Amino acid sequence: MPPCEVPPEAMTFLYGARKPLLVLHFLSAVALLGSSTHLLLQMPALLRGASRVRLERIYGRVVACAYSLTYALGAVLYPTYRYHVRALYLDQHHPMVSNVFDIKENLATIALPLALALGALGGRLTDPEDRPYRPVYASMSLLVALVVWFDVVSGVVIASYRAV
Repeated sequence: MPPCEVPPEAMTFLYGARKPLLVLHFLSAVALLGSSTHLLLQMPALLRGASRVRLERIYGRVVACAYSLTYALGAVLYPTYRYHVRALYLDQHHPMVSNVFDIKENLATIALPLALALGALGGRLTDPEDRPYRPVYASMSLLVALVVWFDVVSGVVIASYRAV
């Protein structure tokens, strides 16, 4: 058996599709990065009361969908990463990189309900009586954007050490 060939008993779920899945995971993360950043850029207008309802609605929905897709693709890739990348390489040679991955995934899990809420609430805080909730929505947008930026940058750094 060639040195880089994986024995059949060591193949994980969807092992053969890992490279295309990783590319799709990255592309959905790029869409998420753009939509969460653009939604965040709409927040000053929302806080001033000059809401751009259509843009908030579109970006909020894209954030929710892209976040869900990115999260789901990451979950599908996780068994392959956990065995072939983390256990066989990172834990032995770069344990700090493994720890950064854990932080990245924990932050992504914490921010998932916030991203879904951004999709549900996008463009709906236009009534004057909704004014007290606008800073909460803006804070949620900021938190999701920060988590997404951290996750994308750290994900690229982690993949530079060893990818699936």
